[in-house]
Parts: sequence; C-alpha cells; structure tokens
Amino acid sequence: MNTVRHLRISVGLLVTIIAIGTLGYSIIEGWPAFDALYMTIITLSTVGFKAVHNLSSEGKLFTIFLIISGTGMIAYTLSSLLQFTLEGQREKLAAGYQP
Repeated sequence: MNTVRHLRISVGLLVTIIAIGTLGYSIIEGWPAFDALYMTIITLSTVGFKAVHNLSSEGKLFTIFLIISGTGMIAYTLSSLLQFTLEGQREKLAAGYQP
C-alpha cells in the first residue's frame, strides 16, 4: 500500500476513534461535549489523570473498549508516520539527495 495512503487511513481512523469516544461519553454518561472530548484524550494518551466525572458501569466498560482500541490505533498511526518518514528519507538517498 502507498505510504501516503496508509498514513491518511491511520490518521482518519484515529480521528474516528476520538469522535467515537467523545460521542460515547456524551451519550452514555450525558456529559457535555468538551468534558467527553477531554476524557477521551486523557484516556487515549494513557495519562490517566482522573475521570472528569464519576463513571457508571457502562461508562467503565466503554472506557475499557476505548483504551484497547485507542492505544492500538495510536500505535498503528505512529508506525505509519515512522514508515512514511523513513521511506521518504530512503527515496531521497536513492535519488542522490545532497543536504
């Protein structure tokens, strides 16, 4: 697969996970969008600061899903970015690029 396309897909999936997390907390817990986004970001970044509000059992289950899927997606996106960067450098070397 083309590395640019691969990177676009992985970033798109990461944005989708963030949107699903925000929407999920808004629906499940009834939180305002900004609180839901904040909770999603601190969960995905594995900061684990503290829950914005107390979580229900459904919210805790949703958080487990978000951690598993989100951290995997972040790793996938970072590997896509690394691959994109390294292949770009390799192409420059192959073309005889002189900095």
